[in-house]
Amino acid sequence: MIEASLQKIGAELKSPDPISVIMVESQAAQLFVQLLRLNGLGLEPAKGGLSSFDLKRVIAIIESRGAHPPSLDELAGEIGLSRRHFFRAFKQSTGKTPYTYVAEHRMQRAADLLRATELSATEIALECGFASSSHFTVAFKRTFGASPSEFRRG
Repeated sequence: MIEASLQKIGAELKSPDPISVIMVESQAAQLFVQLLRLNGLGLEPAKGGLSSFDLKRVIAIIESRGAHPPSLDELAGEIGLSRRHFFRAFKQSTGKTPYTYVAEHRMQRAADLLRATELSATEIALECGFASSSHFTVAFKRTFGASPSEFRRG
């Protein structure tokens, strides 16, 4: 594979045309990947992020707080990290910012309450930490494409 890539690069360099640069770059990328594979590099999982223990702790705190989601400072302090380091590590571990994760959790909790209880939309809004039922309705519709009452009926 490496030899074939080198031969293709050589052929492009001997007889260049308008797309030769693209071909050479493509072959060089393939060559680089093959060399990495031969040396066993790039096969280790990425390091960084939160340990599984810390991530589980943080998620448990978020899930237990319902109407009063924890602040970034609280979550970072819980596992002994600076706010900035916690933000980066959380995003690396989950693929989401802490704010996005909390917002999605609140919306999912609201949807679960709509399905499983007879609570009013206003009660669910307050239970999930929204400042008002109108704010909850707008956010819910943006997330699920239906108002809370339409979602419950559907």
